[in-house]
Amino acid sequence: MAIMNRVIKVVLVTASVTALAGCSLIGNPTAKPTKTTPAIVYETAPLTGVKFVQGTNANLAGPSVACKVDNLDVARPQLNLNRTDIVFDEMVEGGLTRFVAVFHSDKPNAAGPVRSIRPMDPDIISMFGGIVCYSGGQLKFVKMMKATAVFNANETEEQGKGTFTRASDREAPHNVIVDIAKLAGAHPDLAPPQANFSFAADAASSSAGLGGVAVKSLKVYFPSALAEWVWNSSSGVWLRNQDGKLDTDKADGSTLSAKNVIVMKVKVDHQYGHVPKDLVIGSGPVSVFTGGKMVTGTWSKASQTATIVLTDVAGKTITLAPGRTWVELQPTESEGGKLKVTLVPTPTPTATPTK
Repeated sequence: MAIMNRVIKVVLVTASVTALAGCSLIGNPTAKPTKTTPAIVYETAPLTGVKFVQGTNANLAGPSVACKVDNLDVARPQLNLNRTDIVFDEMVEGGLTRFVAVFHSDKPNAAGPVRSIRPMDPDIISMFGGIVCYSGGQLKFVKMMKATAVFNANETEEQGKGTFTRASDREAPHNVIVDIAKLAGAHPDLAPPQANFSFAADAASSSAGLGGVAVKSLKVYFPSALAEWVWNSSSGVWLRNQDGKLDTDKADGSTLSAKNVIVMKVKVDHQYGHVPKDLVIGSGPVSVFTGGKMVTGTWSKASQTATIVLTDVAGKTITLAPGRTWVELQPTESEGGKLKVTLVPTPTPTATPTK
């Protein structure tokens, strides 16, 4: 009988435990799935290689605006050149220079002073598409620009649209200012530019960063102008001097700067008399300065709408650091052009004294 009682108790205890376990399973809600954080998606600015979180920079969906900007001493300091994506420094009449300032990832409300078109501009600007803004020019040069697929925003034809103004603190003709944001916003149907140049993740992994020689400064001589770039290691940019003086941005007083400086040696066509035309369709020697270093190679451009391709001496694509790029179109030596590079001195080994 005692044995029977023990068996009954064991059975009852087992049943009770099973019942409680069953009740416990029934009472627990289904476990909630863990939330997965969506991956951050980036989009790359085609002219700078800078990455933005998708949807945070509306400028990338719109067209680029390439503006002809004055570079005479009376036009300096220019306005908002430190908000450009790319700037081309080209030789004009008298051996002086003028800029093609290309805005895309950043579009200020004022830039300039804007000046007239030149014969090499269609070959430079067509690869960007979008808009070109200028203030007049010789009729044959204007016709050359209008023969491209680029929308021409000439000051005289933009009257009444609020895109061009005349600054009261500058003398004519060096006082034409353009509203880049308003001009681009008026043409939402125009496509963004195609990618130009190839970019590494940073300066250290760029072609110059990996295999270049260390450089302190470089000077690009034009017949009547001098562009100098000095490496600033603390800020990681090249700082610009023009004709021996610090080159600044009127918007905030900052020194004009670039992550990359490309010096393309170009031939010059004199078919237009005293107005030279830099020949940017073709190929020639190139020196690329990034991250305080220099690498050399060849530039090439197959057609008016083709982008500029940079290759090193081994034929590999030269990569740049993400950020603003200035392109110095240096005339050949026979045209009065010259590039002078100052290298970082190599430390002289100290002799070990003999005992």
